[in-house]
This record gives sequence, C-alpha cells and structure tokens, in this order.
Amino acid sequence: MDASVTESAPATDDTPRSSTDESGTSRPLPTRADTVTVDAPASRPAAPARATPVRTWLATWLGANGRLSGPGDPVSPAVVPLMWGAALAARRDERTERLQSLRSSVETFSLRLAGARTSGGTSTTITVGFPQSVAYLAEGDSGSRIQLLTVRLSGASKTTVTVQYAVSVYPGSGYKATAGEDFNPATGSVVFTPGQTSATIPVTILGDTAYEPDEAFRVQLTSAVGALIVRTAGQLIGQTDVILTNDDAVSGIGMTLHLRGADAATVKKEFDLMSDMGVTWVRIDIDWSAVQPKRRTLYWAPTDLLVNEAVAHQMNVLVTIAYTPEWARSTASRLLPDPTHARPTNLSDLANFASLAAQRYAPLGVHCWEVWNEPNTAKFWPTRPDADEYGQLFRAVATAIRGVDSRATLLIGGISPQYDGSAAEVPPAVYLEQLYANGTAQLADGIAVHPYSYPNLPMDPAQRQVGGFVDLPALQTVMTNHGDDAKKIWITEFGAPTGTSVNAVSEQDQATILLQAQQQVAQWNWAGPLMYYELVDGGTDLTDGEQNFGVLRADLSLKAAAQALVDAARARL
Repeated sequence: MDASVTESAPATDDTPRSSTDESGTSRPLPTRADTVTVDAPASRPAAPARATPVRTWLATWLGANGRLSGPGDPVSPAVVPLMWGAALAARRDERTERLQSLRSSVETFSLRLAGARTSGGTSTTITVGFPQSVAYLAEGDSGSRIQLLTVRLSGASKTTVTVQYAVSVYPGSGYKATAGEDFNPATGSVVFTPGQTSATIPVTILGDTAYEPDEAFRVQLTSAVGALIVRTAGQLIGQTDVILTNDDAVSGIGMTLHLRGADAATVKKEFDLMSDMGVTWVRIDIDWSAVQPKRRTLYWAPTDLLVNEAVAHQMNVLVTIAYTPEWARSTASRLLPDPTHARPTNLSDLANFASLAAQRYAPLGVHCWEVWNEPNTAKFWPTRPDADEYGQLFRAVATAIRGVDSRATLLIGGISPQYDGSAAEVPPAVYLEQLYANGTAQLADGIAVHPYSYPNLPMDPAQRQVGGFVDLPALQTVMTNHGDDAKKIWITEFGAPTGTSVNAVSEQDQATILLQAQQQVAQWNWAGPLMYYELVDGGTDLTDGEQNFGVLRADLSLKAAAQALVDAARARL
C-alpha cells in the first residue's frame, strides 16, 4: 500500500486552517494533539483484467497484426520463431501499461498528526519515557528502602502532563524478582507541571542476605495525558527493566547434576526435588566433546535444558567447562583411558568454544565458570599434572569469557585431594602455590576444590588423604599469604558413595557426612558455596562407587541424605 504521511502545524493566526489533499479537496486541519485523520478515495478503481495465457495472446496478436490468415488461426510452429521478438516487445509494453494501471488502483491515505503548539507556531510532539531501558540497583541486605527512577519529557510543556505507571513482575525470560520478597508491586501516577521536564517514580526494594542471581522486575508507563509514551529504541522509552544486583557474599547449598539422557519431564522433577532440599546452586558440565563433536557442529540442547530449568527454579548456575573433542586433541590421546581428558592441541579452539558458551548463557544469568576439572591429577591432566600448562589453558578460557561477560566469575578448576601420595597427584596446597608462582591464581576470582573425606566425617583428623576437608584452612592460608584473602574457596564437589564398594558408607552415614560439612562451612567466612556430588545415582550397580554418590537413587527416590536436606529446608521456613 502506498501512503503519504504529512505532519501539519496547528492552526495559529498566521497558519492556514485547511489543507488540500491529493484530490484537490480542501479539508480543515486538526487542532488537538494526537489527532489522526485518514483520507481514503470514495471508490476503488476497477482492477485491470488478468493477463491471458501467452499462447492465446500470441495467436490473437499475430492475427490482429495481419500475420495470419485471420484472427484466432492456429499458430504455425514455423512462424513463431520469426515473430517471437516482435511479440515479446509488444507484451512488455502491455505489462508496463498494466503495472501503471495497478499502481493507480491502490488506495492512498494521508496521516496528519497535530502536536503540541510551540511559541514559534511549529508542531512539536512531546514524548515521555525513561532515559535508559535497564536500571541497576543493589538489593541491600535487609528491610525495605525506596529507590527513585527518573522519567523525563522530551521538552517543556505549557500544560500539565500526567503519566500513569505500574511496577510489576518481569515478563521475559531469565531470573525474575519475586513480588513481595524482592520488591513491592505498585501502580501510581507522576505529574509534570508546566515547564517541568524531569520527575521520579519511587520503587520499593526488599533486601536479603542470600546469595542469588541478579533478578529483574519491570516499571512501565501505562498511559499519559499531554504527552506520548515512546517505545522506540534510541529515544526515551516507555519502560525500564530494573536489575537487582546481588550484593551478598557467595554462599549456599548446591548439587552437581548430570543429564544422562533424561527427558524434560525428568529434569523438571529433579529440579523440583532440589528446590524441596533448599538447593540454591546447580553445577553442570558443559562437555566440549559432547557439545562440539565436530568443528562445525554445535549441539546445545542438553545444556539448554538444564540451564533453562535452573532459571525457571531461580537457582544459581556454576558451569564446569572441560573435556576435549577428538578433532581438537592430538592423535596420541587415543591411547589414554579417557581421551577427552587430554588438553587441546590449540588453546584457541577451547577459547573460541568458551566464548560461544558465554555468549549463549550469560544473557540468561549464568556468570560462574569452573575451568577444567581436577587438573592436579593425572586422571584429568594426563599423563602428569603440570601447573604451567594448566595456567595457559586457564588464561585462554578466562580471557575469552571475560571478553563476552564482564561480570563473569572464573574459578581455578576443582582441585582434588591427593589420594595415594604418588606424582600422579599434586597436593592441593602445593599445586595452588605453583599457580601463584606462574601468575595464574592471581587472575582467578576464586578457587574451586573437591575435598572428599569419605568414609570419614569431614572434620575427622584420621582422613585417608591429603587435601580433604580438614586441609581447607591450609589453602586459605596460601591465598592470604598472596594477598588474596578476599577471594572465596568454593567447595564444588563433596559427597560420599553408598553401596558395597570399598570405602562406601551407609545411607545414614552419607546423610551425616553431608550435614556436618554444611555446618562446618557455615563457620568459615572465607568459604563459598558447598555443592554436593551428586544429585542422582549414575546407575544401579551397588559395587561401583562411582554410580552411588547420589542423594537420590536412579529412580529418583530419596536416600536418607536427601530427606535430611528436605527436613532442614523446611525447618528454615
């Protein structure tokens, strides 16, 4: 549809009070702001007839132009090539005439907007809105407080402007602030007196001390008298999303969750059960070898499922990024027990993947990353752990993610206890010192550790390995000695296997071990979140310890540890 849009000045003593439209008819101009006049033709011209088939048309044309014995005679195949050029030229002329006829048959209208009158007599539309589409506010630790959001007019008005607004739940995806817990919903109005161009809208923020993702709510201008609410990007806009930034110390209880082929309904049930247990963190793997099995193939669906469910349940997400696909590692890695544990041949490949992952998940509120898994062990850094090599990998990944997400938290990959005293495992404190010596630890935002103590209780001094729970203060001492005492030690794996394997514990002892760890972490102000390993058993073979770390059985029934966590969560309500 062709449309002519004209903006006309309001009538003044020296301004014409009528205009002439396309048909020459004189019409009065509107004199009130926001008045719209639509002029349409009284009747629509008849559309030209549809084009005839080429063969019929050609026969008619040849006959009409004396090329055949008579109009309508069949077209001889011998004649067609000779006459085709002339016929096509004539048909092009006919098409041109038809197109012009079609254009003339389209309805036209004129749209006239009469804006606010200025002293110069020209038309000005005054708009109202927020100066930015997003506002960041600290949530605070307790109580309620009033924060003021500025709303502005694009220019001074000679009359009063009244604007209605609403403070409500954020309607989009991502982490949403809860009405009545994080902010107070409200409606109201703001009034601009003549000449006033700036005013404020009060919003009530409710503080807390729980570490949680940044959360959003929306403030929207719903109607206005005397001004237009603008919704176009790049100008004053009619709504702003308020992001409540977390200002609490990192803390909370978490779970490691592996997808293991579960469908969406099962994953939702798993998250529902975690919510019942008071879980506020979920630790998931972004397995590079699974997401990008080929250089030009990316398969995000399993990770998307976990991240989206975490967002829906308002849980923080910690991502472990690790494990190398075949195309990115050396051919010698084929000889390893698990070739994916080999480091990449080119660190830029992993850095590029990390950047893609951050681009995908940072907008959803995922900002915490554990870089690799247990690099101080030969199992996950074959054939022998090397702090300098790991340092290069950490720098590459951290630089890539921070290039995408300035709010990212990068953790040294979960440092494991030394189980057997061999060179295949570097003691945690020694490894951390090596990372400080090569400058890597200083670049990290925290340290992730996996201080397993089973079959003993966490603080039992008779633990069977170096670097268990009782040795965590030694790591904090190393950090303090290097001026990093403000950084947290994140316990990103801790648990105990049930079943009948060596060093397995009873289900009741598993519950005791996990709860005692929670009590101890609460006493360390330098400790970050405590994340249990893991939510669900990896199988049903009771003789395999790796299959029995879950607080839920493979059928999602609760072990004693899960029930204890549920009871503790209910007691806190």
